[in-house]
Amino acid sequence: MTTTTLNNTFQHHADSQVLSPNRLWTLFSLWYERAHQRHQLSNLSVEQLKDIGATRNSAIAEVVKPFWQG
Repeated sequence: MTTTTLNNTFQHHADSQVLSPNRLWTLFSLWYERAHQRHQLSNLSVEQLKDIGATRNSAIAEVVKPFWQG
């Protein structure tokens, strides 16, 4: 009985990980936008970073994050 319960739980969890085409498109759009913004951030001067309230170190910390990480 325990095995059946575990298998059902695992199957339910696996099914919940399937993304619909709309959610997949939204996710890819979010990842693209993050990558694009981080690229733009990497090109800002120290003065421009100061204007937006950021430091070079905080910008670097953001730029080196992978695109899938918020």
